[in-house]
Amino acid sequence: MDLVTLTQLIVLILENLKVKPRKHDLERISMAIAVYLLGVPITKLGIPPSTIYYYTRKLGVRKRREIRPNCPSCKSDKVIKNGSSRGKTKYKCNVCRRTFYDANSHGMSREQKERILKEYLNRMSMRGIAKVEGKPLTTVYSLIKRKGIVAYVNLLVLKEQLKSFTAKVTVFDESWTYLRVRHGSKRENLWIWNALADGLPFFTTGDRDYKTFSFLLNSLPKSEVNYTDDYSVYQVLDNHVASKKYTYTVESYNSYCRAHLARLARDTRAVNRSQRMVDYSLALLNVMYPVIYSREKTPLNEAYLRGVQNIRENLI
Repeated sequence: MDLVTLTQLIVLILENLKVKPRKHDLERISMAIAVYLLGVPITKLGIPPSTIYYYTRKLGVRKRREIRPNCPSCKSDKVIKNGSSRGKTKYKCNVCRRTFYDANSHGMSREQKERILKEYLNRMSMRGIAKVEGKPLTTVYSLIKRKGIVAYVNLLVLKEQLKSFTAKVTVFDESWTYLRVRHGSKRENLWIWNALADGLPFFTTGDRDYKTFSFLLNSLPKSEVNYTDDYSVYQVLDNHVASKKYTYTVESYNSYCRAHLARLARDTRAVNRSQRMVDYSLALLNVMYPVIYSREKTPLNEAYLRGVQNIRENLI
């Protein structure tokens, strides 16, 4: 029913009820009631809300109840409004007390999830992925973080199993990136310690000190020879050879990580805000794109490839 027809109907009803308004015309009140019943906020009608409510009760009609979504947790319809945030109405369930938005479903197919992970691991930012895939930034971030946690935990389990092997050669090096922090200085240095045991990547993140290096060292299998640069921390290694001549493979791996992850590029807008997200991103890279920096096949790298393949099949 349009506004004019509804107004004329209300006028006829009020005249039949012999209503005689004191301060406002009957036609004006009828139009205000019609507009109110059609859902326009009563603060914009120019007539006091109390007047509109009074004559609405005289008519014996009620405003149509707004259709509210069911609770996504318990599916209850006992839902009330609970304010708004960023222009979106928030709702609260009176049964399970959950607060939620009336948002469209952001479910994704297996193919789209895999595509988002590949885009992220090929130097696309999360914001760019959200624009290309047509999904909210929070949905993209949540997917990458969840899959990164799964990859990181499974890699820890796999590397613990690989400690029973003995590597022929292990090469060490560290690379630098930064975290953007909210308080204090804008940047906080973060060091990524990398080791290639028979060409297999092992990593840990933290400060450039012995404590962080010891975490990496404890996760590695035993090695016959250890190649490093001249950094003093490496002096604790057995069978140690300090020379830049042999560290080109791990330096290539550092460049490989920077080429695939936008958050590791120097002076980029896709900055790191969390050390954990750096760990999860490196774990995802090692699982989705496993690379062996050795031409020689050994029992260690063959077992690693089988384990990574199993993690990838169960990741998505």
